[in-house]
Amino acid sequence: MNRTPMPTRAARRPALPALLRGDRGQSLAELAIALPILMAVVIGIFEFGRAWNVRQTVTHAAREAARSAVIATSTSDAVDDVIDDRLIAAALDPGLATVTVTGMGGLPGTATTIEVSYPYTFSFLGPVIDLLNGEGEIAGSLTLTSTATMRNE
Repeated sequence: MNRTPMPTRAARRPALPALLRGDRGQSLAELAIALPILMAVVIGIFEFGRAWNVRQTVTHAAREAARSAVIATSTSDAVDDVIDDRLIAAALDPGLATVTVTGMGGLPGTATTIEVSYPYTFSFLGPVIDLLNGEGEIAGSLTLTSTATMRNE
């Protein structure tokens, strides 16, 4: 009978411990790398979507205020009320808005221009941008401005 000798204990031992050889923790490591990037993208989509919504609201407020301002019987208080109503409807603080009205109450056919500016700060990404910027300026904020011009009636 031809027998092969039994391997010694040292020969049977794997070169690396099972935890280092296996790939059980690989998916966890990949998730730890990919999840923060994925979350930043998803939060960025929401942040920029909200900024776009605020920009649209500011544009709508300027347009509606211009429509109100070109009427011959309109007052500046009525124009301010229109802007305040539009901003409040979008859950924005009208006290933060800057409004400039030019040409109101002019001759028929002349232009009235309404400019509405509103500061917007990114809620989640703003602090991260400020941290990465490190220059002391507020990089996570911007001013959204819209101008509407219409002819007086």
